[in-house]
Amino acid sequence: MTAEADRAAAPPGLGRERRTLTLVSASHATQHMYSALLPLTYPAVVATFHLSYAALGLGLGLVGVVGGGMQATAGLVSRHAPTRFILGGQNVLLGLCASLGGLSPAFVPWAAVRGLSQVVASQQHAVGSAVLSRRYPERRGLALSTHVIGGNIGSLLVPVPAALLIVHIGWRGTLFVFAVPMVLMGCWFLARFPRSADISRRHRPAEPRPPGRRPRLLDRRMALWVILASLVAAGGRGLGTLSAFVPLYLRDGVRLPTIVVGLLFSLMLAGGVLGPLAAGALSDRFGRRRVLWVAFGLSAVVVSLYGVAAHRVDVLVPLTFAVGLVAYAENPLLQALLSEAVQREAQATVFGYYFAITYGIGSLWVIALGFLIQHAGFGAGFLMMGASYVAAGLILVPARRRRPPATAAA
Repeated sequence: MTAEADRAAAPPGLGRERRTLTLVSASHATQHMYSALLPLTYPAVVATFHLSYAALGLGLGLVGVVGGGMQATAGLVSRHAPTRFILGGQNVLLGLCASLGGLSPAFVPWAAVRGLSQVVASQQHAVGSAVLSRRYPERRGLALSTHVIGGNIGSLLVPVPAALLIVHIGWRGTLFVFAVPMVLMGCWFLARFPRSADISRRHRPAEPRPPGRRPRLLDRRMALWVILASLVAAGGRGLGTLSAFVPLYLRDGVRLPTIVVGLLFSLMLAGGVLGPLAAGALSDRFGRRRVLWVAFGLSAVVVSLYGVAAHRVDVLVPLTFAVGLVAYAENPLLQALLSEAVQREAQATVFGYYFAITYGIGSLWVIALGFLIQHAGFGAGFLMMGASYVAAGLILVPARRRRPPATAAA
């Protein structure tokens, strides 16, 4: 399919066709509600199950590898299962996982439920990104950033009410309370997702391509550099390493009350909403790599400083917001850069591999950081996160886009 035909077949734009973008982003928001809720329970989980930071990091890292690896199945699953059941059904199942987590009597079953939730949610990123890349081919930077922003808004809604609930009814009861909106969101998605946005073969005929030619990369070299950069940047990624260790740092390192931890975590996530929005729009205008380098550089500075700001509350508050503002911007920009190196019908498959590698193998960062923080302190952990951004930025230096063939999809 040519670029012109791709644009002709696409909806008229973000301004006139919002339902798909809204629903996919809302599904992502619900997934993030669960992801943001769990780190706030970690201090209580550590105390309840008598864990060390190394043990917690090992458990989270191992289940992250399993859940991340499952994302490699996104291409196969998205072709054979209706999109509404992939993205809507996961929200219902996450509500069930939240309830099971609240019932866990020990760390091993708790970690097993955490692993189950990773498997359940494993299709969101790849399938959601593929849907939006197809639906909005000319505004991918903004569309994919909106997808991430939707997730971050879901995260933003959690910390303050969760902190209050944890104080009054405990971490187990809090998981039960948050299970309800997850199930309701899943039901809404199942009822409202438009058939025209489905990317499965059941509802969308296979797109024509020359006989014997499989879906392929338009720029293999660019795709490999992007995946490698994302794998390295996972050492400081907002959704993953930062979200796992910031609440622990604020509660156990800075010794702040649970409610204050929730407020500061909300402040960081507020930055995580604004940062990707601005970065996505800027990247559509000035180029992905340029904006990525700025995001990586700023992230390296503020995240490294964050680990030594414990005794300066006047610095900690604005720095918390700055961390969210810059550290959450890199992931959607890398996704947009990757989508431009991938043929249209191969996007779900390649996004699946991308997230499997960067979130699966990237989860090993959580294990390494858990051991580092256990033995060298939070300052060393945040310095290691900052260094990962510098390395990721350097990896992108040789990643120059090649001009695609005239017959390639945009």
